[in-house]
Amino acid sequence: MRHAFLTDAQIDARALAHRRGLGFRDDEAVEVAVLLARLKARYPEFSYERVLDGALGEAEAQWDSQARRLLLPEAVFQAAERGEGRALMTVAHEIGHALLGHEGSLNRGPAGGRAERVSAKLRSMEYQARRYAAAFLIPDTPAVRRLDATALSERYRVSMSAAIVRHSELKSGESARALSSRQGSLDL
Repeated sequence: MRHAFLTDAQIDARALAHRRGLGFRDDEAVEVAVLLARLKARYPEFSYERVLDGALGEAEAQWDSQARRLLLPEAVFQAAERGEGRALMTVAHEIGHALLGHEGSLNRGPAGGRAERVSAKLRSMEYQARRYAAAFLIPDTPAVRRLDATALSERYRVSMSAAIVRHSELKSGESARALSSRQGSLDL
């Protein structure tokens, strides 16, 4: 499968459609156990495995498209279960790779790693997964756009830094949303 270029508006639209398709209300935080159960129910080929801490090296999680499996170190899984923002973002990032159809063995680790610096395709997939994770956890809706970063962090249980970035994306994306709504529905 050829890697597709997606605009920010397309990524946001897909994340919102997936979020709603998995039964999450726009005004509720995503709980990782519920998310993983709903993914498995909706996509029977999807699986996840909790692995020992350190089993993935520096990676915080990994999506393997060939095995259709998400690997989560125990510490990341437990932190996501407790609602810790970074861990929840990590899980959503890897699920973004899965639901956006990215191929390969993809890791969530420190941004700007060697592979990202060398490969434009990998850099694009990692950007899309980061954008998708934020859009999946904090949906782009009129009511959400009215919230400030503190309210986003509290309501959606993400870190303050993630809420600030997403707040900025939502505020700067007005023209992209208007354009995409005029162009009609997106292929989700």
